[in-house]
Amino acid sequence: MSEQTGHLNPDAGTARLWIVIPVTMLSFFYAETLGYLLPLYFSALHEVDPSYPADMFSQLMKYQVTPWFFMPIVAGLLSRRYGERRVWCFAQIGMAIIPLTLILDPQPNMVKMISFWSGVTGAMMWISGISLIQMVRPEKKGLANGLMMGALGVGSFLGPLCGRALLYRQELGTHLPDGDWSGVVHKLLALEQTITTPQTSDFVFVFWILVAVKLTCGVMVGLWVQRPGHFAQDEPSPRWDRTVADLKRLLGNPRFWALVGALCLLGGPLFQATNQFLPYRAEDLGLKSGAEDHGWIWLQLVRTAMWIPGGLAVGLLAGRRAPGIAAVTMLGCFAITSLGMGWSTIAWELFACAALFEFTRQFMRWSHAGYLSEHMPEDLRATAIGCSITISGLGATTFAWVSGYLWDPNYSNFQSSQPFLAAAALGLTGCVGLFIFDRFIPIRQAETTKSADTEPGVVSEDESVV
Repeated sequence: MSEQTGHLNPDAGTARLWIVIPVTMLSFFYAETLGYLLPLYFSALHEVDPSYPADMFSQLMKYQVTPWFFMPIVAGLLSRRYGERRVWCFAQIGMAIIPLTLILDPQPNMVKMISFWSGVTGAMMWISGISLIQMVRPEKKGLANGLMMGALGVGSFLGPLCGRALLYRQELGTHLPDGDWSGVVHKLLALEQTITTPQTSDFVFVFWILVAVKLTCGVMVGLWVQRPGHFAQDEPSPRWDRTVADLKRLLGNPRFWALVGALCLLGGPLFQATNQFLPYRAEDLGLKSGAEDHGWIWLQLVRTAMWIPGGLAVGLLAGRRAPGIAAVTMLGCFAITSLGMGWSTIAWELFACAALFEFTRQFMRWSHAGYLSEHMPEDLRATAIGCSITISGLGATTFAWVSGYLWDPNYSNFQSSQPFLAAAALGLTGCVGLFIFDRFIPIRQAETTKSADTEPGVVSEDESVV
């Protein structure tokens, strides 16, 4: 009996952190390994066949972000209706298709298709995962969010490092018979120039490993990620009519629109400018040349290393219902560091600004999920997170396609700094707007309560405080 109801067993239906944290780490290990390899892989394909598009990575990012303007809300509704565990499991297994396609048929049209699929499954993975991590006892919420964001950083840091080790495995292996570990470390960290240029077959080997990683994650999530029973704050069997009613209540909340308008709609382009144009910015400053890595690995390592302290720092705010000025500060720092990346003229400036940007990225990721959900009624958790990231995806998608026309890497007059400056201007605009809103209607108000016991469409007393 106690396994079936959260009222008798407070741990019923809660997330198993000893599964959630490793899966999160492996998921971002997968994502950042691909993020490191793909600019080099596409350059290698271009060198073999000059007709292969030079802007393939930029194209990939446009198609990858496109589903994010509609898929997060779908993922949120599916998570609300069928449960986060099922949605997360499907997303993990579905992502195995991406490296498999890169192995079998990396032609431009197929890359665009799997990029779109990557956006679909990525949205499902993030929404269901970040929503599930909120399903812990209230006193553990700060710990759970901090650990998840920290695991995200650890996996992301190890991804590029392991990707480079596997990519140059043959050259690094020549140092092992003589016990020359310093030579291995120097070449692994790009402190000593490598003498070989990676071939497409070297990338294929790594892609097979990533297929195995995704399938393993899917099994772990499907079998063990959640304790038996229903989470105390969730309905045992939510209905579609109730799910739709939840959506209507959420869309009538002005604090929701203020937060997502600034943090998501105007903050989304900040994410996308870095995702889409950082390799070109790095090439302009001499960190990569075609398929050759002249410091690109260090930029990736610095970026992802900052996700670890950034993620742990999130734990200091998570669960505390931080006031609106916290959101203003997060967005303002995010925009200023993007501005710095655009203004950078030498490599060390780019490194410094990218490090600060990525530290703040962890807070921005959390702001779209944990921070937002703390200021919404408890039973709207998955719905609110799905809607907010949908709007972030809308901002990022719009920026991706518009920037593709304004700043095309195929053009001889392409300047990689301009997308960063444009995104920073949008972010600062949102920062000012949210600051003004918070002065008149404070983001942090009276505690919001669950309204699952009310009739669909009825607003609870505490919720009407808005």
